Amino acid sequence: MPPVLFADSNVLIEALLIPQSAAYVVAEMVARGAFDMATCQICVTDTEDAIVSKLGLKPNDLNKVIINWEKLKTDVRLLVLEDPDAETVKATRDKYLGVMRHKADIPVLAAALSMDPKPHVILSGNRDHFNDAVADRCGVKICSCQEFIEFISEAP
Repeated sequence: MPPVLFADSNVLIEALLIPQSAAYVVAEMVARGAFDMATCQICVTDTEDAIVSKLGLKPNDLNKVIINWEKLKTDVRLLVLEDPDAETVKATRDKYLGVMRHKADIPVLAAALSMDPKPHVILSGNRDHFNDAVADRCGVKICSCQEFIEFISEAP
């Protein structure tokens, strides 16, 4: 089985809306089978909320983006995990809030760490929250898509 990348919503949005961005390139690698990609329902909802309400698209443009979103999910074979239960979120908050410093991202981290086996990498464009201290504590590599591309290009 290919290594699993867990994608934060900002990765999904970037892959969807910015052709040739680092997230787009990672999505292309996933689509070609080099990696698998997972996320949680929270990230899917955040992505869809951004598409519908935050982008201010005209109806025709909105329809194209929605079609492209469905295609992206299919192309990368996106595994959407259920959101973690309240007990798991609380345990994650207790363990990571001091290093993550952002309460809203705790359920996303909890979902990623609840995977069995854990993902090989957590991808997030928000490195202030998904930072190296969180990675050190959880034992899962966390990086932006650009950092991930640099990491795999340096691997032997």
